[in-house]
Amino acid sequence: MAMTDGEPIVVLEEITKAYPGVLANDEVTLDLFPREIHTILGENGAGKTTLMGILSGLHRPDAGRILLRGEEVSFQNAREALAHGIGYVQQHFSLIPTLTVAQNAVLALRAGGVRISLSATADRMGALARRYGIDIEQDVAVEDLGVGDQQRAEILKALIREPDVLILDEPSALLTPQEAGELSSLLRTLASEGVAIFLISHKLEEVLSVSDRVSVLRRGRHVQTLAASVATKERLAELMIGELRAPDRSTHGRDTAVGDVRLRVEDLWVKDDRGSDAVQGVTFEVRAGEILGIAGIEGSGQVELTEALAGMRKATRGTVSIDGRPSDRSGREQTVAHVPADRLRSGLVRSLTVEENLVLPVASTEPFSRFGLLRPSAIRARARDLIRRFDIRVRGPEVLALTLSGGNQQKMVLARELAGRPGVIVCCYPARGLDFAATESVQTEIASRRGDGTAIVYASVDLDELLELTDRIVVLHRGRMTGEVRTSDATAEQLGLLMTGADAA
Repeated sequence: MAMTDGEPIVVLEEITKAYPGVLANDEVTLDLFPREIHTILGENGAGKTTLMGILSGLHRPDAGRILLRGEEVSFQNAREALAHGIGYVQQHFSLIPTLTVAQNAVLALRAGGVRISLSATADRMGALARRYGIDIEQDVAVEDLGVGDQQRAEILKALIREPDVLILDEPSALLTPQEAGELSSLLRTLASEGVAIFLISHKLEEVLSVSDRVSVLRRGRHVQTLAASVATKERLAELMIGELRAPDRSTHGRDTAVGDVRLRVEDLWVKDDRGSDAVQGVTFEVRAGEILGIAGIEGSGQVELTEALAGMRKATRGTVSIDGRPSDRSGREQTVAHVPADRLRSGLVRSLTVEENLVLPVASTEPFSRFGLLRPSAIRARARDLIRRFDIRVRGPEVLALTLSGGNQQKMVLARELAGRPGVIVCCYPARGLDFAATESVQTEIASRRGDGTAIVYASVDLDELLELTDRIVVLHRGRMTGEVRTSDATAEQLGLLMTGADAA
């Protein structure tokens, strides 16, 4: 672990940044030392990404200053930050999918004013890959790489500029345990060679294992910085949410008696948007009161599978039966609740109000409409009831959905889908990108429905989440089932191997 002796390479001094109605950063002061891994922790909306965006030149602060190697700097854009030795690996990959890894690196170098050929870039990337033990094929199109390889390509693209400061935003969010372990080793190697690292992460165990120091932001303000060696998950959670509270796991227990089979899937084949077989011959069943987890690396077919189960995507072969009857799109609203993978694209209409989003599935029925005309009073009453029941933090039902935080948008989708009594709930990545408190709220709401005899399908790339919530876990690799295990017998290492197509026996 790095020592914080000497002078910091970066000082963020009283940084303030406001957007309409939101104070994203409120006089935040942090520093970063050479050879240090300094993690920024906080709930969604705490200001972490905004703060790192200011350091990387993506945003301009309203007040405060940045000191780099003791000198005050002001970046007009990301190119200027790169020129000063600051690299940024964002949470959502910035690679161009149709280009190769090496071609993406060439563009990054040329954008910074470096005149270099593709062959010279490939040589430099190869040297970096060997130096840090990064195994990647440079001449493969990014869209043909797995998520772990895409992450490695992003890091190599940043390292080829030889940064002194490297910022990583949730780098392990989509990785298997094995890949996450490799990433942690890489970060420690980079730090040992002199790179100063700012890391944004939601994973408390990762934070404690890889960091030197941890700084917690809450509602835009810096709460505390402490050495990782003296921090605990409980203390960090307390600092993040403002009070120490034990998570309510009572509804996550697996003591609910399971009943008859409610959902049966047999030899299911589903194509993706490009016409390829994303799901290939998948067979399983889910009983009343049971949660079946669907594990897999991003792109393994989870999205297409859950969309087919919910009637949102047509299967090319196989059957889906609910309570012994073949399922079709016409009955979805009454029998299957669907929490889609992308809440912004498929889960809600951002340009509509909260109350309009909440009434969408039943807008054509009484009491919400009569003789083809909507009844605003009934729609608003329903919205107020669901806002209260699902603890959606919003000023009122008339505000636009786009103004809500990610966690509250997700709770709005849950409220709409779970307002009735569905026999089957199909969820894909329901807690992705949510903070500590919002994740707990969403997981508890979904798991509570097992007591009603609901069959629940829960797809996630987060193995800790699946190991905590589910009764059984099915693993997908490139659309095929590579294993099915009882959760009580499963380990993260075993599941991680199945996720990569390896034999975990």
